[in-house]
Amino acid sequence: MQTAQQTKTDDSLLHRYCTFRLSGRLYGVDIRHVKEINTEIRYTPIFHAPREIKGYINIRGQIYLLLDPRKIFGFADKEIDESSRVVLFMPQVGEPCGVLVDSIEDVVTVDEKMIENRRQNEQKVPEGIERRAADVGEGVCKLKDELLIILNAERLLKSVINLQAAKKTE
Repeated sequence: MQTAQQTKTDDSLLHRYCTFRLSGRLYGVDIRHVKEINTEIRYTPIFHAPREIKGYINIRGQIYLLLDPRKIFGFADKEIDESSRVVLFMPQVGEPCGVLVDSIEDVVTVDEKMIENRRQNEQKVPEGIERRAADVGEGVCKLKDELLIILNAERLLKSVINLQAAKKTE
């Protein structure tokens, strides 16, 4: 017979992810990196910026850089609709920024043991995946009905900033 102590899961091994959809796929970022989810999607384009930067967005007087992860992952463009949302990141992620997503899903709690950490074993990027897209991934987790692709919010921002810096030096 198991005691409550034996069946209790160690909370330090549990991770919570804010999940969202992009091109039909389920992605997630650590909930501790998310400041808020916003329906305000009016943005000001930045001309001559990398295609991964959608523009600037003004939320209650705070200006955020709006990234387009569809461009980072090589997905086709999609019109902004009523289910589109902006995920704004906490200041510790880096510059005030957010990402435009197709729709928001649930907060998912995952046991650390369920996450396959591709970054530990990665020797080369799988065929068909752009290097930058592979760099922003933390791992994958098999949920009941689908895969959750876990992204690192800090590396997501850095991948776009590094691209911008590289273009300036060319």
